[in-house]
Amino acid sequence: MESERVEALVQAGVLSFVSIFTTVLFIVLARRAANGRLQRNQWIGIRTPSTLRSDRGWVVGHRAALRLTPLFLFTNVVTCGALFAVALYLPTPGVVRLVGFGVIAVIIALVIYSAYVAGNAAKSADAHSDDQQRR
Repeated sequence: MESERVEALVQAGVLSFVSIFTTVLFIVLARRAANGRLQRNQWIGIRTPSTLRSDRGWVVGHRAALRLTPLFLFTNVVTCGALFAVALYLPTPGVVRLVGFGVIAVIIALVIYSAYVAGNAAKSADAHSDDQQRR
């Protein structure tokens, strides 16, 4: 029983590390792109058609995504807490893995939502700049 608890705690630790690393990476990249230190590119950042369309759209989109940082942090605290709570109170590695897959699904959903928000902000910024140029 004790070895299962140790294994469950190790799995919770690894999954929490992945969650924290992903969140920190998202925040650092979004901040760099929003400040103009990460130029528009095909490899890193939020790469939707509208954020890649212009430099302005790239920056505005990443600024919009950066506003979701508190949501990412809150979700990270809750999910990591859930992982360790499960590991301590239901010390079955299979249950911890199941909760871990849920954590990964939540992170993917947040990243997709961030891309959606960024894309909409970039579209709006590009449409606004097109209106300004027509006048």
